[in-house]
Amino acid sequence: MTSGKITAEPLLLALLVLCISPPACADFSLEMLLEQFSRTSSADARFREEKRLALLEAPLVVEGTLSYRAPDYLRKEVQQPEHSLFEISGDSLHIETGSEQRTISLDSHPLIRTFAESWRAVLAGNGATLEQHFETELTGTFEDWTLRLLPRDKQARAYISAIIIRGSSSHIHSTETLEASGDTTLMTITPEDD
Repeated sequence: MTSGKITAEPLLLALLVLCISPPACADFSLEMLLEQFSRTSSADARFREEKRLALLEAPLVVEGTLSYRAPDYLRKEVQQPEHSLFEISGDSLHIETGSEQRTISLDSHPLIRTFAESWRAVLAGNGATLEQHFETELTGTFEDWTLRLLPRDKQARAYISAIIIRGSSSHIHSTETLEASGDTTLMTITPEDD
């Protein structure tokens, strides 16, 4: 028969077991997350993107692949419904749609640079660039985090209210772009090896 007395030993043992893993007990910070991302030299994934426009009843859906190579190369290839290609390297964006091709400078398009840096700065673990372009708010834990990015550039802010990136460890699971107009774009990301 038990006396009903609660002892501290089982509780302390449970806390000790939880603290064996550093992310469980350490304060989770943007610096910790970016440090983890900085170790990634390349990544390939599939994506499904849904753009919800106030004027349309159903979302516009595109699917394709994403590629990243450290420190600043991004490739988005849309495979469905129609093929298109977007490649960012350095300060240039190369676009192929149908039979048309063009290259533009990110320096002359602050809005496009904002989109580019929301990806590149996180994937490269580049905190200085991230802070240069965004106000940041990180919530959650190392295994289930949300990073909210608010553009600093006035022109970008007139179009983008926020970019919300969700993930675990150094994996991005989704990005959501909230536009000032009320339109939203949700991209769901699946690593190629899944």
